[in-house]
Amino acid sequence: MRAQWMLRAGVLCGAVLLLAACTTAVPEVTSSSPRAPATRTATATPAPTPTIPATLWSSYHSDQARTASVSGTAPASAKQAWRADLSSAVYGEPVVFGDTVIVGTESDDVVALDRTTGRRLWAYHLGTPLTNVAQRAGCGNIDPLGITSTLAIDAARAEVFAVGEVVGSDGAVHHNLVGLAIATGHPLLSESVDPPLPAGEQTINLLQRPGLAVANGRVYIGYGGNYGDCGEYHGWLVGASETQAGSLVSFEVARDGQGGAIWLSGGAPAIGPDGSVYVTTGNANPFPPGLDPLEQTESVVKLSPTLQVLASYKDPAAGGDEDLATGNPVLLPGGLVFAVGKTDNGYLLQASDLSRVAEISGVCGSDPDGGPAYDPATQHLFVPCRGGGIQIIDVGARTLGPVLAGANGAPIVVGGTVWASSYPGGGLSEFSTNGARRFSNWTRGRCPTSRRRPSPAGCCSSAPPQA
Repeated sequence: MRAQWMLRAGVLCGAVLLLAACTTAVPEVTSSSPRAPATRTATATPAPTPTIPATLWSSYHSDQARTASVSGTAPASAKQAWRADLSSAVYGEPVVFGDTVIVGTESDDVVALDRTTGRRLWAYHLGTPLTNVAQRAGCGNIDPLGITSTLAIDAARAEVFAVGEVVGSDGAVHHNLVGLAIATGHPLLSESVDPPLPAGEQTINLLQRPGLAVANGRVYIGYGGNYGDCGEYHGWLVGASETQAGSLVSFEVARDGQGGAIWLSGGAPAIGPDGSVYVTTGNANPFPPGLDPLEQTESVVKLSPTLQVLASYKDPAAGGDEDLATGNPVLLPGGLVFAVGKTDNGYLLQASDLSRVAEISGVCGSDPDGGPAYDPATQHLFVPCRGGGIQIIDVGARTLGPVLAGANGAPIVVGGTVWASSYPGGGLSEFSTNGARRFSNWTRGRCPTSRRRPSPAGCCSSAPPQA
């Protein structure tokens, strides 16, 4: 991997468009086992059975397929509805449960806000974030380093999960998972979720960048390296039980070497209807001189709920620093999976065995950078491009469409329109799903960040630096 961008953030802004869209967005809800007993943590107490609200944006790009597409009517313009100072960087999408917006910060705080007013409802502090990161780890461009990923909600449990990098009293660095009651912020689960590292490797060389995914009674947590790829590390996906601390399963990339980061440019693993888990991976560390030879590097990987490899597809063009992990896989109708990386080749694969269906070359013309969105009505994919613009791909025709100018952040589809942010200048733009015209460009009241991600709750949560 290599650095993608630098930024500083600390303010979350709510937009009228996204608040309105959220009221009609009801994506897939992942069911789970009943409320866990008090053995989850020393202080855990059972909670009454919650009611799933009509307003729900439960994880990165809303649904388990990561399409970022919700129904509803989006207005033709947007304006700032509220502004909440969180005093620390926010690098993940906000998640929404009813009238509660929840974000994680690099100060290791989980903060709940009122969706209508931005008023703070509660906050939970995970611990002490890592500081002096480059000096301690040898590289890195997020400092302080606390909660970097997008949180995930189990709607059936009314519980939100977060993972933060935490420095213990002994100075050691760990990654801690918490499950919090959405109504109160009360902790229901707390445990270390560091992967089972090989001898000689250290957790300080891992960055927990990907958004969390909740499925199969587990929270799935991805890891890559820090900016600069310092130290020895592997890509990892860890599955932690929602109900029983200490019951971890894991998948290690590049067992025959090093590297293979799972970072997804901040996206999250996709979850199939049968509970299968899909991720993309990065390059070997150090970079290989030719095509990447290591096991499941530069690949789309399909995993069982317990993270056993079911199938994989290696990008046949990827070598050096040409990560296939610059965005998360997207599950499409008809049993297809889409993935694209720095080779600018987009791949449509069969979800069943990851065999190749089609290759679409020339995506973006610069590094694709962030989770794509998909509009089922037009069969169009929208891929954010680091060099500028949103690339349209016509999935039905297997062809490239136009590039939408004026935005380059990870897009979402709301009521038949595409909304995406722009960085480093800021702003929020709306497009038609066929690329015919651009409706509006909102730039007033911008947050002081260099990159933004829209969600139904806030337009100014930012996307983070990446190694």
